[in-house]
Amino acid sequence: MVDKPRKVLKTLINQFLTMKELKEALPEIPENSLKRYLHEHEEYLNFKKEHNRYRINASEIEKLRLIRQFYAEGFKREEVNTKLEERGIPRTITMDLEDTSLVSINHELTDVKKLISFLVQQNEQFRLHQNRLKEQNAELIHEMYELRQSMEEFRELQRMHHEMEAEKVSYMMDHLLAAQQSFEEVNNNKGFWQKISKQIDTCYKFFLKGKVQKPNG
Repeated sequence: MVDKPRKVLKTLINQFLTMKELKEALPEIPENSLKRYLHEHEEYLNFKKEHNRYRINASEIEKLRLIRQFYAEGFKREEVNTKLEERGIPRTITMDLEDTSLVSINHELTDVKKLISFLVQQNEQFRLHQNRLKEQNAELIHEMYELRQSMEEFRELQRMHHEMEAEKVSYMMDHLLAAQQSFEEVNNNKGFWQKISKQIDTCYKFFLKGKVQKPNG
């Protein structure tokens, strides 16, 4: 036979319970404690408050049991909230409508969380894209720097080659000019060398003539 608390939970699931019905579903928790849990942890519980009367969604029964367990283990209010968040229980925002009731807007909060999560993901993707662009730009800058270095080295080699060729041409021109000058000097002194040659020839002939006539004397 199904006990009374389970029967109440089964028949009233997804419905809003009065405090009396909630007390029947949770007989182990005093009514004052239930009201205190609703007041101190309202951001985690789905309920309405109309004219000082509570109407609690039946789906919150297990949360109230969990809150009771945390207090029994010695946790304080803020620590209990932290434990609820660690269990993945979302916060519930309540709004005062026409100053007569408090209505849970947990679904709206869930949508806001989804939107925030989407924006966070988009921002992360944008950040990763920006990082990839920075890396690509850095690689392009490095390649351009290496290309410029190679071009400067090539220009330096060309300059050195031109200087060496210019030195060779200058050396050859100097020798050609020296040879031309020597040739011109030889041409200019041609008559002088001819006279010397004639004098040497005359002296030689005179010497030969004197050598032949000496025995007859």
